[in-house]
Amino acid sequence: MLDTARRFYSEREIKKFIDMLAASGGQFLHLHFSDHENYALESALLGQTVETAKRSRSGVYTNPKTGKPFLSRRQMRTIIRYAAAKNIEIVPEVGSPNHMNGIFTLLTHKHGKDYVRALKSKMADDEIDITRPESVAFVKALIDETAETFNRSKHFHIGGDEFGYSAESNHEFIDYANTLAAHLAAKGLKTRMWNDGLINSTVGKLNRDIEITYWSYDGNPADKQAAQTRRAMRASLPELTAKGFSVLNYNSYYLYLVPNGKRDFAHDAGFSAQDIEKRWHLGVWDGENRSNATADTGRIIGAALAVWGENTGKMKNETIRRNTAAPLKAMMRKANAASAATP
Repeated sequence: MLDTARRFYSEREIKKFIDMLAASGGQFLHLHFSDHENYALESALLGQTVETAKRSRSGVYTNPKTGKPFLSRRQMRTIIRYAAAKNIEIVPEVGSPNHMNGIFTLLTHKHGKDYVRALKSKMADDEIDITRPESVAFVKALIDETAETFNRSKHFHIGGDEFGYSAESNHEFIDYANTLAAHLAAKGLKTRMWNDGLINSTVGKLNRDIEITYWSYDGNPADKQAAQTRRAMRASLPELTAKGFSVLNYNSYYLYLVPNGKRDFAHDAGFSAQDIEKRWHLGVWDGENRSNATADTGRIIGAALAVWGENTGKMKNETIRRNTAAPLKAMMRKANAASAATP
């Protein structure tokens, strides 16, 4: 998984990541191009087009209203064709209900504050109102536009992480996820989503065709009481597989790389690769905790190394890519070993 919302990568640079992924035996590249910081893809719906953008000599488009770079639809389709030739699927992520500020910023420029305010949740300024038909219709329209660009993809990630809910209101999110999944299924696309909103009291009503990208049991809060409360409420990875869900392991300790411009990333990435080799396997899902690893990995259909961009600062993209190779190779070897051992 490559975070292109917080850290922009050009067409040429993403192709290099695809080369590295193909060489390691990987099968998909999950592009996280939508977040609070930016929506890094051309979108007529959001008013971000090449016709109104500034284009650098290297071919990078920048939105003059936000100052943020983005990939054109043509560039993205070129990337998709390049990946397909190497048997790599590009999986787009348009995240909601939270991580919407990049989208809200573009909509404000296009339609004004009142339009955006009407779409937003009354409980959280950075979330969309999943109970309002007009808000849901907007998300569907954005999914439609994105799916048209990612016309060779088989999966579509709808987000679902780090948003506000309670046990009493969580059924609203389940309904929302099911609605988007049905919308995507009508297009021949299988839905993926993060595990944050899946709690034991309501998860039984979630569409079993949705694939879960499981990153954290509790969201890794600093507050220990918050972590305990979430663990008591949320479904664990083994509980999800026992209920018939297919899950991908995105373990936020072993499989998250967060390059830091103030640290030696080569050292950190090297440690990560060694740690994956020594201590992680496909059944290790709960952060650094290995005591509750699941031996039944039959419904763990894959894993992903996530490369996040919020702390990269002035690092070079080449430095990030080059040092990602060893952890990726280690993860792929361990994941493939588990898959080969599963009857």
